[in-house]
Amino acid sequence: MKPSPLLPAATWLEELARQVERLREVVEPEAVHRLRVAAGRLSVWLELGARRALRDDLRRLRRSAAAVRDLDVIAANDGGSTWADVLRDERGEEAARLRAALRSPRVEGLLDALAAVPEPDPVDVRAALQRLKRRVLRAGDALDDPADGTGALHRLRRRVRRLRYALDWMGADASELRGLQEHLGGLNDLAIELARLDVRRGDMALDARRRAVRREMDERRAAALAAWGALRPSIGEL
Repeated sequence: MKPSPLLPAATWLEELARQVERLREVVEPEAVHRLRVAAGRLSVWLELGARRALRDDLRRLRRSAAAVRDLDVIAANDGGSTWADVLRDERGEEAARLRAALRSPRVEGLLDALAAVPEPDPVDVRAALQRLKRRVLRAGDALDDPADGTGALHRLRRRVRRLRYALDWMGADASELRGLQEHLGGLNDLAIELARLDVRRGDMALDARRRAVRREMDERRAAALAAWGALRPSIGEL
């Protein structure tokens, strides 16, 4: 087998293990974010090696921290004291769930199994990169369907992230994809906040925040669509 064309996985394997250990004790916002990034990057590393095993486990680990991460992102905005109190209470409950999930023996088993995975083969890497590219293009083309605008943007965000991580693993320049991902990620963060606000539709104290989120979502959506239109031709050339 030829040497892998990817950067060594050891750095992100160590990062994942380090954040798991930290979060078992204290659920800090930065550690939550870093755990999700490490799990996402390692999932793409497995995909580049044409390996399905362990990807579901990484997805499950990443999702276990999703609620806490969402609440941390929302709390970073100035939504008023009433909203801040609600978010703080919810975060305490979600943080306890995350700590319990990370103390499961299944997590240790996942870390040990990841450390034993061989480096990807160059042939598999090239084929996987093309698949990731095609998925991004399909998701972007679906933006033309007005009936699936929100869903298509959500799919595009996830697929852009995975393509960006693949290019990072290959040591390639992914700065343009990172910019598009930031536009789409900001829009997704607002959509998550609006969904949580709408659960409390009867709370009049949150009306101003709801209106502000909707306005910002319109602005973010326009910026994301413009960024995608500018970037699509270069993605097709990867």
